[in-house]
Amino acid sequence: NTFVILIMSYKNKIITLLTIFSLMSVGWGCIDGVEVELWGECYNIEETTSLYLLDWNLTGQIPSEIGNLINLEYLHLGWNSLTGNVPSEISNLSNLRELILISNNFSGEILSYLTEMENLIFLVLGGNNFSGQIPSEIGNLTNLEEFNLWGNNFSGEIPVEIGNLVNLERLWIDGNNFSGSIPEGIGDLEYIYSINISYNQLSGQIPESICNLGLDWVQWDNYVTNGISNNNLCPPYPECLTEEDIGYQDISECFECSETNGDINNDTILNILDIVSTVNCILSDSCNECSDMNGDEIIDILDIVLMVNDIMDI
Repeated sequence: NTFVILIMSYKNKIITLLTIFSLMSVGWGCIDGVEVELWGECYNIEETTSLYLLDWNLTGQIPSEIGNLINLEYLHLGWNSLTGNVPSEISNLSNLRELILISNNFSGEILSYLTEMENLIFLVLGGNNFSGQIPSEIGNLTNLEEFNLWGNNFSGEIPVEIGNLVNLERLWIDGNNFSGSIPEGIGDLEYIYSINISYNQLSGQIPESICNLGLDWVQWDNYVTNGISNNNLCPPYPECLTEEDIGYQDISECFECSETNGDINNDTILNILDIVSTVNCILSDSCNECSDMNGDEIIDILDIVLMVNDIMDI
C-alpha cells in the first residue's frame, strides 16, 4: 500500500509539472485589470506610455481596449495593414501627444473623437480612407504642430477655427475633397513653414493673408512642399504668388466683377437694375463678391445704400 501511495504521489506531481509546462508553452495571458492585450502582446495599463509599432505587419482593427492605456503619450501605428474604424475609446487617451496612423487602410470618421485631446502635438492620418469633416472644435488643439490629413476622403469646408492652431508648423490636407474657401486665418499662423492644400475642390479667391506666410511655393520633381494647385480657385490672385505657384486651377465656375463697382449685371452701367439684382441675391442668399460695395465680405443693406449713393452721384 505504501508503494501504491508513493506512485500516486509521484503521478500527481508529474501531472502538476506537465500542467505548468503546458501553461508556459501557451502563455499565461494578460492580467485582468493590470494589463491589456493588443496584437498578441500584453501592455501594463499604468506603465505603458508609448507604443512604437511602425511597420510591424499589423492587421485587423485597433482593439477598443487601447482606450484603457490611460497614460499613453505616443501611439505610432503607421505603415501597417490595419483596417476599419478607429474605436471611439481612443478619445480616452487624454495624455496622447503623438497619434501616427499614416499609410494604413483605416476608414470612417475619426476627427470628432480627437477634438478634446488638447495635448496632441502630432496628428498624422495621411494615406488612409478616412472621411467626414473637420469639426470647428479642431481649434481646441492649440498645441498641435503637425496636422496631416493628406490622401483621404475628408470633405466639407476648412473651418475658420484652423486659425486658432497658433503653434501649427505643418498643414497637409492635400488629396481630399475639401470645398469652400480658404479661411483668412491661415495667414495668421506665424510658425507655419509647410502647407499643402492641393488637389481638393476649394473655390473662391485665395485670401491676401496667405502672403503673410512668406512661403516658397516651389515644386521639385512633382513633389510639392507647399502647394495650392489643382483646386477651383478664382482670379485675381494675390500678387505674392506667381503663375507657377498657383498651378492649374479649374476656373470654369469663376466669374469676374465689372470694372464699375456695383455693376452686378456687367452692362458697364450702375443703375436701378443692379440694386434690384442685389436685393434679389440677398433674399435668395446667392450673392457673390461683386455686390460687396464696402469690402466687408457681407452683402447687406449697407451695400445697397452705397449703390444708391453712387447712382445719385453719377
